[in-house]
Amino acid sequence: MKRCAILTLSVLAIGPASAEPVELAVFRDLLRPPPTLQLTYGDAPSQGIDVFLPDSSGPHPVAVLIHGGCWSVATAGREQMRHLGPDLTRRGVAVWSIGYRRANEDGGGYPGTYQDVGAALDRLAEEAGAHHLDLSRVVFVGHSAGGHLALWAASRGSLPAASPLRAITRLVPRAVISLGGVGDLATFARFVPVLCGPGIVERLAPADKLSEVSPAALPPAGVPIFLVSGVLDRLTPPWVAYDYARALRGRSGRAPQLINVPDAGHFDLVTPPAPAWQEVSRLIEASLGPK
Repeated sequence: MKRCAILTLSVLAIGPASAEPVELAVFRDLLRPPPTLQLTYGDAPSQGIDVFLPDSSGPHPVAVLIHGGCWSVATAGREQMRHLGPDLTRRGVAVWSIGYRRANEDGGGYPGTYQDVGAALDRLAEEAGAHHLDLSRVVFVGHSAGGHLALWAASRGSLPAASPLRAITRLVPRAVISLGGVGDLATFARFVPVLCGPGIVERLAPADKLSEVSPAALPPAGVPIFLVSGVLDRLTPPWVAYDYARALRGRSGRAPQLINVPDAGHFDLVTPPAPAWQEVSRLIEASLGPK
C-alpha cells in the first residue's frame, strides 16, 4: 500500500471551459494596482517585496507569490503579479510577492537568484509580527519560472552543508502550488534557449550545480505539492509537470498532485477573472486551511 501511495500520481481536470486561452498581450495589459507597502532586502531594484494586506485585523494567512518571466530581465519582475493582490486580499489572504535578481542580471543566476528567494522568505519570518501575518498558514505559489523557484524553496533546507544555498529553514509552507512551473531542470534545460534566450540556463543551472537547483534532484519537501497545468499551455505543457512527478517516483514522501485545467493556456492560471484562476484561488484558500 505504501508503494502505491508513492507511485500513484493523482491527475485532476478542473474548471469550466473558456472561449480562448489568455494571450500574453492581454496578460501584459492587466491593471496592476500598487501594493499596500514595499520592502527591500538588497540594493538591486529587483530585490524587493510587494506586500498586499487585507482590511481585517488578522492574523492573516499568506500566499507567497513568485513571478515568472523566463528567469530573465527581458520581462517584468514582481510587478507582473500585482493584479493578483486585490483578488487574494478580498479573500482575507495577505500577499508576499517577491522579486529576485534574474539569471542575466548582475549578481543573478547561481547562487544569487536562489539566495534572493531565500532572503525574501526569511524576511517574511522577520516581518510577520509587524504586519499580523500567520506563519502557520503560508503557501508558496509560483508561476512559470517562479514555479521552479517555489518548488526549490520548499526543499532548500535539505541541501548539502557545503552548498552556498543551504540555509536553516525558518518557514515551512502548508503547500507548494506550481502554476505552469518547471520542476525538472535536467529535462527542460534544452528548451530554455528557445523560450528564454541564450545564456539563461548556463547561469541559472550550471551543469555541476544542477543537483542543488533542480527541484527534481532534491529530496521531496514533505508538504503537499500541486502541479497545475493548462492543457493548452504552449510554453510549459502538462508533460513538464509529469517529468517532475516521475522524477519523484520511488522516493519517500507524498506524491505530487497533477491538476490539468481544460482549455487554459499559460497565462490563464494567473489572470482573473479567467476560470482557471478561479480554480487556482480556491486551491490556495483550501491549502491554507482553517485558522
